[in-house]
Amino acid sequence: MKNDYREIAINGKKELYKIERFIEEICDYHNINNEYFGNILLASTEAANILISVTGMAKEASLMITFEKTIKGFTFKLKFDGPDISNHQEHFLEQEIRKHKLAKEIFIVRALADEVTISVKGETIILTFYVSSMNYEKSLTRINKLKEYWVKKKAVVERGNE
Repeated sequence: MKNDYREIAINGKKELYKIERFIEEICDYHNINNEYFGNILLASTEAANILISVTGMAKEASLMITFEKTIKGFTFKLKFDGPDISNHQEHFLEQEIRKHKLAKEIFIVRALADEVTISVKGETIILTFYVSSMNYEKSLTRINKLKEYWVKKKAVVERGNE
């Protein structure tokens, strides 16, 4: 299997458009349909917003987004890359989640991604999307449409013989 690995860096909320373009190019390249593209885009931008708001994104900091196509599917790793925030804010992301300040955003991310992993220090969020099952679902839909077509055609042919 050919490895597909890509990476970008953004500096703050003003550069979130880079994530959108990044994900759009990946989904176009892999022929991902619009519905699943929307899930990937929304979950990734929400995860980026969470990391940006939690870390404060100092001027010398950036958010690294890496994409890797794996056997499971698509994996997006969002990692805060800057001064260590754990020294003065140990487990800050977990504290915020407990306080319910980020409950809606975390819920959206978990609802749209198939797997979500948040690092212990709250500096990394890994999103996994299972795209292998999409082709199976499409196949089932096509099979059902063909069955409906043949049932209708058979009924019309039988009526024509009467």
